[in-house]
Amino acid sequence: MATIEEIRQQLTKAEVEYGKADKKLNDWEEGVYKGKRLIELGEKLYNEEWKNEVQKKGWEEMVGKLEEEKKLLEKEKGERWKQAEYLQKKLVEFGEGEGNEQIA
Repeated sequence: MATIEEIRQQLTKAEVEYGKADKKLNDWEEGVYKGKRLIELGEKLYNEEWKNEVQKKGWEEMVGKLEEEKKLLEKEKGERWKQAEYLQKKLVEFGEGEGNEQIA
């Protein structure tokens, strides 16, 4: 059971965590060795700019790793957003009751 104040505190914390996850993803996307590198390698592969099959395979592996890293950051951001939405909903539902009721 949680009180309205506990829900507000949890919501504030969830919003902070969402902000951190969003910043991490943005920093990653703007970083020279991550997001920009992913775009650069993707373009090189698309344009078939590799010198040999070894280089091509290395680029493909790096693209795969970078894409996976980005997916994990996007997942974390999405989970934090869902958590904040859930707590916001609970806070609204709490306001529909009378007094300082508790929610399960």
